[in-house]
Amino acid sequence: MPHSPLRSSPLLVALAVVLLPLGSAIAGKIVINDEANLNINLLLQSQAQVIKDGAPSGSVGTDFFLRRVRLLVYGNVTKRLSFFMETDQPNFGKDNNYNVDFFVQDAFVSYEFADKIWVDVGMLIAPFSRHNLQGAIALNSVDYHSSVIRFTAGVGKIWRDMGVQLRGFAGPVGFRAAIMNGAEGTKREDAPTVNPDDLPRGVAMVRWNFLTREEDLFFQGIYFADKPHLSVGVGADYQPSAIATASGVHDSVGFSADTFLDWPMGNDQELVFQTGVFHYRQGMDNPQSGTGVQAELGYRIAKVEPLVSVEYFNSRVTNQDSLIFRPGFNVWFQKHTFNLRTEVAIARVGDLSNADTGVTGTAQLQFFY
Repeated sequence: MPHSPLRSSPLLVALAVVLLPLGSAIAGKIVINDEANLNINLLLQSQAQVIKDGAPSGSVGTDFFLRRVRLLVYGNVTKRLSFFMETDQPNFGKDNNYNVDFFVQDAFVSYEFADKIWVDVGMLIAPFSRHNLQGAIALNSVDYHSSVIRFTAGVGKIWRDMGVQLRGFAGPVGFRAAIMNGAEGTKREDAPTVNPDDLPRGVAMVRWNFLTREEDLFFQGIYFADKPHLSVGVGADYQPSAIATASGVHDSVGFSADTFLDWPMGNDQELVFQTGVFHYRQGMDNPQSGTGVQAELGYRIAKVEPLVSVEYFNSRVTNQDSLIFRPGFNVWFQKHTFNLRTEVAIARVGDLSNADTGVTGTAQLQFFY
């Protein structure tokens, strides 16, 4: 018998005990005093998928599941001291699997020691590129272009890692730099020693805001704003001797460069564009090594938005490439609070000239409160 997620998640039970007495105040801001407040929010992303050749008979398959179930708890203790924590239980019910881990995804404390300059400590998103720093709540596409985000395998959890980060602004320039655990030093008799000196991982991103400064902790894929946003950024990720392959031990190196544009057109219309280029070196015989690119283009007219996105990765290893084309259509009933995002993903993986073409249609209904 599948076990209850509550039974396997003592943290969720504890949170429920604490939060239930708050009643209708659970979603929203609880003001404690002039400086202190507590925010509690819920994110539900329900998905329906239609998959080419997804049924055992080889016909079209279907699947209904919760892509994300998140509880967010965050706020300020003083004017300069804040915190953020969120949980996740991703893909709950996908392929009829309800034994899905419930875990803490983000958990950190922030201190603003100078105007618009913070230090964060805890479980953090690696500050590599704008795309991987976007919040899942505020994506413009259905989901991330994860095929081009290739952090060292086995490091952290879902693009997060334990560490300390400095972030802030110097005029129009935003910066984030973190020292993180990365790959732990391990010594085994039957395999090469990884990170023998147990050195940390360094990740950093710098971006120039030409118009409106993006001060979000998690960037947005679409702003619904009356002010234009235009920024460009570069990032780097490095840890020595972090990866072992058949050819030996290798440094883990990553570079990114990206552009984001959100341009209001008047009459409640908006042009949204983003693109990023990513390059990884994790061993010549590692399929994670190579160069990738992703791009999104959407045009919102009031509550509706057609959009298209593409992601491509050229691996250093022969026949390990990927190409995914995603036309879609969004309906923003209440912006990021309540919306419907759809896409048809047309994908080829492997030898692109001979690979089968996979087709997956996805509709995602989001509720955030």
